[in-house]
Amino acid sequence: MDLSPLLAAIECGDDITVLESLADVANSELTGDDGITLLAAAAHAGRHEVVDRLVLRDVDPTRPWAGGVDPVTWAAENGAYWVLNALLSPDRDPLRADSPHRRALRAARAALESGAGAGPVSPPAHRAVITDLEAQLGIHRTPDELMARALVHADPRHDDWHVSLCRIAWPETQEVFDWARAVAEEAGSLDRRRFALDAINYLSFGLNPHNDEQPFQREAVEFLRPRLDTEQDPQALRAVVAAFTGYCSREELPAVLAHADHPDPGVRHRVALAFPTLLTAGPDALAALLRLADDPHPATRTSTLYSLTYSLPGTLALLDTPALRAVLAAHLTDPHFEARLEAAFALALRGDERGTAVIEEIRRGVKNRYSRGVDRLDDLYHQLRARTSGT
Repeated sequence: MDLSPLLAAIECGDDITVLESLADVANSELTGDDGITLLAAAAHAGRHEVVDRLVLRDVDPTRPWAGGVDPVTWAAENGAYWVLNALLSPDRDPLRADSPHRRALRAARAALESGAGAGPVSPPAHRAVITDLEAQLGIHRTPDELMARALVHADPRHDDWHVSLCRIAWPETQEVFDWARAVAEEAGSLDRRRFALDAINYLSFGLNPHNDEQPFQREAVEFLRPRLDTEQDPQALRAVVAAFTGYCSREELPAVLAHADHPDPGVRHRVALAFPTLLTAGPDALAALLRLADDPHPATRTSTLYSLTYSLPGTLALLDTPALRAVLAAHLTDPHFEARLEAAFALALRGDERGTAVIEEIRRGVKNRYSRGVDRLDDLYHQLRARTSGT
């Protein structure tokens, strides 16, 4: 196997090329030195999806790398949270005395105490590693302890923040909601308010939408609704919008439309994620959707265009107007691949040949099941078949 192209793609972060290329490589070619070389390169480059794929393809995550480096210890010492998760994924018994999870926890704690610098992650996510491993090993931490870990970097994009929230929000209890609400109501610390509002949002993820007796659901709506009007910090407002859409009824959802033109792209994206249910609110919602479909932020455009591939809630019909088709057609040449794909998808579902032509062009670029867009193409064909058969 010629490793040079794969190593070059790993180095520049081109995961799609790596995954497409690996699909043509037999597992037997990956179980020896070549597989270990690729695994080490992907881990050092922080390409956790490639690490995960290699491990799934039987590359041994416990075999030492060059120089006798233990992969699990290296990932834990460097705070490479997602790489470590991929390396640990084959091991189903973290509680045994000699498990790699225990070794990783010791290494992460020691690295944090020594102030070890960053490897593939900057700043390193030692606290995320420790939080996750402690939970798997049955070590309980209070919400205040977990929040303190997240606030060391106080970055909502950092793994320390995300993992602390995940562990706080599971299981979803009234006690944790009361804690988060009390912290969010404190005066003085913006970081604490941001984190607590995010915790309230995360608590909504596990709620059963078919259960009329949701724990703390009405309390959450009553707490969040006025903050849609009063919250001035964009980061905190993102959490408020996201949480409100997770807890509120369909009739209450249009309240988020006031932020469809917010100057912060993250807030606008949160509003975009509330579609297509928002479309039941009438012409104001449709006008907001058309504006968000032209948003300069690629993720917001993509999420908005994605919503147009679904029937209106409570009907079997796709929303379809000349203005909407014009917006969709304008994005058939969108520089962002995912936005272009969603626009083509939405037009094709409406029987518009312009979308079908772009879908066919994208399909011709598909090499295998790891190519960009392949899952959405499968969705499209499934929906088209369902519409043709009337199911």
